[in-house]
Order: sequence, then C-alpha cells, then structure tokens
Amino acid sequence: MISWPVARATAREKLRAASTVAIGVCFVAGAAFESGGAGDVYGGFSGIFFVLLTLALGAGILSDELASGHAQLVLLRPVTRAAWLGGRLAGAGIALSIVAAAGFLVAAGAGAVRGHAFALPSLAVLPLGLLWGFAWLAVLVAAGAVLPGWSNAGAVVLAAVAWNAIRFSLPAVAQHPEWAKPLAQIAGYLGPQDPRPLAAHLRDGLGPALYDVTWVFFAWLVAALLFNRRELARRGP
Repeated sequence: MISWPVARATAREKLRAASTVAIGVCFVAGAAFESGGAGDVYGGFSGIFFVLLTLALGAGILSDELASGHAQLVLLRPVTRAAWLGGRLAGAGIALSIVAAAGFLVAAGAGAVRGHAFALPSLAVLPLGLLWGFAWLAVLVAAGAVLPGWSNAGAVVLAAVAWNAIRFSLPAVAQHPEWAKPLAQIAGYLGPQDPRPLAAHLRDGLGPALYDVTWVFFAWLVAALLFNRRELARRGP
C-alpha cells in the first residue's frame, strides 16, 4: 500500500535536504576514489557514507511531516495511514536509489578511466545494496511511528553501539571467548543483513537478500500497526 503522490513529494523533499546533498556528494566522491579493478565486487560502494546516507534519509521520516502539520492535512484526504507510511518509505527509497546509482556509475567510470575492467559481479552490488538500505529505512519508519524527531535514527545507532559494547567490552564476554561465535551469529539476525559481500556468489547471497525482504514487510507492518494507534495532534485554524 503506497501513495505515489506522497512518495514523489517525499523523494523531492529528501533529495533537496542539505544533509542528503552533503552526504551524497561525499558518497559519490568516495565511490570515485574507492573504485578498484576486476576483483573489486563492491565497485566503490563500500564506504561509511552509504550508511550515513540511509540514516539521514530515514531520520525524522515521519516526525518532520507530523510536526509541521502537513501529514494531518494529507490524511484528511482519502489516503489511509498505511498508504501514507508506504509513500514516505517509498519516497526515501527512491532518493536513496538515485544517490546510490550516481555513486555506482561514478565508481564504474572512475575504474574505466584508470584502465580497470569493471567486474561483472559488481553489477549485483547496486540492487543488493539498495535492498539492504531499504530494509533499514523500513526499520527507521517503524521506529519513527512512535519516536519523536530524529530519535528514530538515534535509537537505531544507540542499539547498535549497545550491542557491540556487550559483544566486545563486557568482562564476562571477554572471559568466555567461546561466546564470540554464538554472539556473532545472533548479531546477524538482529537487523537486516548486508548481502553485498556475497555479490560474487549470488546463490550464497540469496538468504540475506530474502531476509532483508522479510524485514521490509515486517517493519512496514509494525509501523502501520503502531501508527494506526497513534493519536495525531489536531492543528488549530
């Protein structure tokens, strides 16, 4: 359930945002410098800026519209809350796709200028990376259904920091090195899985890709259920 007018408006809004422009420029520039030869299955698509871009696009994805009162006006029309949520998610995904595709093409061009043959497996990095990013956007939408402001992104980052602190910093864990492997396996299921390193072996990457698809639908369903129970503030005349 997606409201495409909402999706188009969201994509324009996100692409014009200063944070998207700044991180997007860094992402594209990083892709140009990181692009490697035929063995580089990432194709310059491995930098931290992709993660930051996803967080920037998902931060405040619902609260910005709710705080301004624009969401309340849109929902007075024959648009369901679920369709509005889907439109916001799809719009952020479109913005992510445009920036990521630009970085991917720049990486391919930079590699060609350097005389590197672009690796065929690298072609799979773009859709796999976008699926991973879109799954995290869905998680941010679910968190944004109940959290104010940009705290949805903050909550995701804080949860990741807390989990890594448990895995690597607690004395009890350090005293039991045999816990490392089970904890690493558990970590792989606490959020969407990154299938990009498996681009060279697509059959092996099918599992993480399907897991990310499940996260997209599950997170959107949770977001719709939570948001349907939320009372929206009424705006005065």
